[in-house]
Amino acid sequence: MKSSRRFFLKQSSILGLGMASYPTWSYPNPSLKMRDQKPLIKDLHKSFSSPVIINSIDLLKTQYHLFVIVTSKDGVQGIIKANSRLKNTVTMFKNLITPFFIGKDARDLVQMMEDIYTYGRNYKYAGMPLWNAAGHAELAILDMLGQTARLPVNQLLGEVLRKEIPVYMSSTTRETTAEEEVEWVGRRIQETGAKAAKIKIGGRMSKNKDAYPGRSESLVKLARKEWGDDFILYVDANGSYDVPKAIEIGKFLQDYNTQFYEEPVPWEDFEGTRQVAKALKMTVAGGEQDSSMPKWKWMIDNKAVDLPQPDLVYNGGMIRTLQVARMAESAGMKVTPHSPKIDSQSAYMLHFASIVSNLGEHQEFHARAPKNEDYFTPNLRVKNGVVRVPDELPGFGFQFDQDYLNKGAKL
Repeated sequence: MKSSRRFFLKQSSILGLGMASYPTWSYPNPSLKMRDQKPLIKDLHKSFSSPVIINSIDLLKTQYHLFVIVTSKDGVQGIIKANSRLKNTVTMFKNLITPFFIGKDARDLVQMMEDIYTYGRNYKYAGMPLWNAAGHAELAILDMLGQTARLPVNQLLGEVLRKEIPVYMSSTTRETTAEEEVEWVGRRIQETGAKAAKIKIGGRMSKNKDAYPGRSESLVKLARKEWGDDFILYVDANGSYDVPKAIEIGKFLQDYNTQFYEEPVPWEDFEGTRQVAKALKMTVAGGEQDSSMPKWKWMIDNKAVDLPQPDLVYNGGMIRTLQVARMAESAGMKVTPHSPKIDSQSAYMLHFASIVSNLGEHQEFHARAPKNEDYFTPNLRVKNGVVRVPDELPGFGFQFDQDYLNKGAKL
């Protein structure tokens, strides 16, 4: 019996040591309520004297794009362009998300974004695909509310703190040589007056492999040489490294005054990310794939990241991302959303950035030169390193060409 007991205690000790290094989520409920703190957004019931009933939510597919259209019982529409992920979860959107919102009062949006988690046992599908679908519905509802009130979304939700948002030029490719990358991003820096840029290092979830041998080190050295010592340089590893390699690369980046190091290890390795952040003096950023409020709380409480980067759509929309910002603020952290966009999808980040007090120094904007798109207005431009929040029109500030939309088909 004694030997059995010793074996049990030994096994328990081993299990205990293993669990000590693995994240334990501090609470199971992904509640959006913040007790004893000011509300996340303005009281929508005070902005609208009567109910704003959601009558329909539709997906519209055009030749190249997917749109979400929310229509109220009064016939007012909110329209947003969808990201590339939604097309892969159309069934989830139509079966799990749309039925929940139909017939409800849009003024109750904060409560709805909490209740949708348990509606139809949606929690069984929880993760970025579910919250990305829900986020599209929420953002289109906000656009509809803005159209109804004839107000931009930022004014509808909170106090507008800034009308121009400093941005960094964000490159999303590893297909270039170090020389090609520095040359073309450098051109955009000159054209936009941007004071910061982000470049890709590693090979993307590549188990320590580079895009080609030596590219990352050459790229960082050349960028610093060509763009100057005072230029603000960010890098994104997209989970390329294990912990020891990530720390090694991080120390190299510190030597070249890199201001943040995004996703050094695979994004689900929360404890590994925490170890990298603890070992380095520089800012470790991350969170674009995350959508769980308990996990956000763990990452922030345990300083697994120094700079949270929620994606407004992946994370379930404006309200849930404001919740992450509030958590970060309570821990003395800033937030910088993931948003490598350049068209109307940038509006979600820009309106968010305009009302958040603990905003990071620069927000993400795609480095590629924008096209003059003819299916929406206005076209966003970076001037002197900033982008103006699109607030001259109600909602998210964009008007989509009706003739273009009429050529689409409902899914």
